Amino acid sequence: MTSRTTYKRTVQLSEIDFSLRAGIISMIGYILDIAGVDADSKGFGIKKLNSENRSWVVSRMALDFYRLPNRYEQINISTWVNDYGKLLTVRNFTVTDEKKCLIFAAVTQWAIIDISTRQALDLRHADEYNKYLCTDPSPVENPRKIAAINPKETVIHKVTYSDIDFNRHVNSLRYISLMIDMLPIELLSNPNPFHVEVNFLRESQYGDILITGYEQCETKSLFEIKNDKGAAICRASIEWNN
Repeated sequence: MTSRTTYKRTVQLSEIDFSLRAGIISMIGYILDIAGVDADSKGFGIKKLNSENRSWVVSRMALDFYRLPNRYEQINISTWVNDYGKLLTVRNFTVTDEKKCLIFAAVTQWAIIDISTRQALDLRHADEYNKYLCTDPSPVENPRKIAAINPKETVIHKVTYSDIDFNRHVNSLRYISLMIDMLPIELLSNPNPFHVEVNFLRESQYGDILITGYEQCETKSLFEIKNDKGAAICRASIEWNN
């Protein structure tokens, strides 16, 4: 068993939006980067897995935003893994300011895939992971399955070079960017807390056509990205606290 690991970051100008605060994409990017750094430091990150023709992919996430940090603000990102099963491992995060006030919390679920077959691998026999488990509970409830939506607006996007990551598929942040870009600016200007959930369902690759759908249901923004064959690639919801 182990404890949480904490990393320090400073919000940079390239990471803020028009509000002079770190954008939603930047915040999620922080934790995805730290997930990789922490896994590598413990010997089960991308560096090791890629040498074995394997890789980590994120499957689901649930995130509570209490506020967005300001430009040049110093933040502390703590992370720990508290569960792994047949196909998924659970990695948690809290982000706090210099006064130790909570800014943001998240629970993420990850799978290991075989790079050649693109299939998820069984994690139950990975006994070496046991020593890295932390008994601290997750700070957010586990992400739920998100249902299909009836979009009122859609946008078409062709996957290009800049959308692709080291796994040779569309970067998870790119899906989130496509969805958030459909929101009215008034919602993105709202300083109140909000809750985000994302389900990553299938891969998409260079040249694919993606159709992003958006539906607003009172205080909840719902999204679904499909390919041009009608298969759901990613779904998300944002619940705004007015």
